[in-house]
Amino acid sequence: MWRPKSSPDWYAIDVALAVENMILTAVSEGLGTCCVGSFNEKDVKELLKIPDNYDVLVMLAVGYARDKIDLSSKLLHLVRSRKTLSEVCSEEIFGKPLVPQNVEEP
Repeated sequence: MWRPKSSPDWYAIDVALAVENMILTAVSEGLGTCCVGSFNEKDVKELLKIPDNYDVLVMLAVGYARDKIDLSSKLLHLVRSRKTLSEVCSEEIFGKPLVPQNVEEP
């Protein structure tokens, strides 16, 4: 929840930073998280009795991660492999492929 009028230029960034810190803290405590941005704000506000002067920008599901990966996830990794670091990162400027130096691919 956030009151945009209290920080009209930065409220979305403030919320993103706060959520990221919550995610990092949850993971450090052994919890799994899922950031949810697709929801009906009116329904959420009604269900949780959130006052009208607050906006719901994001929801964060927190819980214990499953110990075992289900079969469909295993099959997906066989069909679609993980991208390399150089495929998803730029070096110094946008679009210049990263040339990993002393960086191990996962």
